Amino acid sequence: MSSINRRTRVSRHTAMALATLSVVAAVAATAPGMANAVSDSSSGTRHAVTRTQTTESAGTAPNLRVKAAGGVTYQYRRFGHPSAGSVPLVFFQHFRGTLDSWDPKLIDTIAAKREVILVDNVGVGGSTGTTPSTVQQMALDAIDFIDALKLPRYDVFGFSLGGEVAQEVALRRPWQVRRVVLAATGPQGGVDQRASDPGILQRTLKDNPGPEDYLFLFFKDTASSQAAGGEFLQRLGERTTDHDAPSSLVARDHQLTAWSEWGIPDKSKLVRLKALFQPTLVADGESDILMPAENSHLLAKYLPDARLHIYPDAGHGFLYQYAVRFGTEVNTFLDR
Repeated sequence: MSSINRRTRVSRHTAMALATLSVVAAVAATAPGMANAVSDSSSGTRHAVTRTQTTESAGTAPNLRVKAAGGVTYQYRRFGHPSAGSVPLVFFQHFRGTLDSWDPKLIDTIAAKREVILVDNVGVGGSTGTTPSTVQQMALDAIDFIDALKLPRYDVFGFSLGGEVAQEVALRRPWQVRRVVLAATGPQGGVDQRASDPGILQRTLKDNPGPEDYLFLFFKDTASSQAAGGEFLQRLGERTTDHDAPSSLVARDHQLTAWSEWGIPDKSKLVRLKALFQPTLVADGESDILMPAENSHLLAKYLPDARLHIYPDAGHGFLYQYAVRFGTEVNTFLDR
């Protein structure tokens, strides 16, 4: 790696966040959302919490827990500045990612204009249960979480593997999902989504990946992109309390199976996208080595109402390299 990588220094908390390395890597418009939630930092249950503007941020929002009908207890964070007519934005994370893996600059940019909900899906981070081995089951689990929060209407944001989950949620709950954001992801049956390159796969599956692996997989091999990657790694260490648990190796292996099955080339699967009629923002970096941008072009081609933006000099982590710019684009898109 370049000298930029060697100069990158990360805190213990950042190192913990890096253990969640990616490989492919939500409330009615007219009423506030309600949920029965338990904060990990509190001994009491919050009954029928009315969602209003909060002063919390990505670095300070507490870990909350809610038990769904299926028996799984989900860990999540919910905060932001909802406005009249807005709905919550539910985030689905990348391969091996947890609540602590989101870039605080990106999340806070989006949360300045709306309510955001970050969640660990089944068996990941602080959520209980066993991580499933199919994207379809991950989507059903995500719907169980959303139902537990009693969200009648919401937007979804999916990054990488989370983008696959977001597509399935939107297809299964078309009467609830209002708009969709798909970042660095692809359609089922797309192209080159299975990380068969030995060098990429080896870094992707390390038991304890380091900052150099993250920089290699998520950022383009240019001075500007690598420098942005170093700044992103520093931001991951900003949260000082209430950390999420790292993703387990079992979760890694089950997610890899799901990701690999989703990526089996099959053009017949692309026709399913015609049923995802919600307005959709599709974006990626032009040099994504984990989920080649050709897949974003396929999404834009087959989705009935899609807007496509490919970011220059960027890879899989384009949304962190351009955190404020992409966060602003997301808000503009969702406010239309």
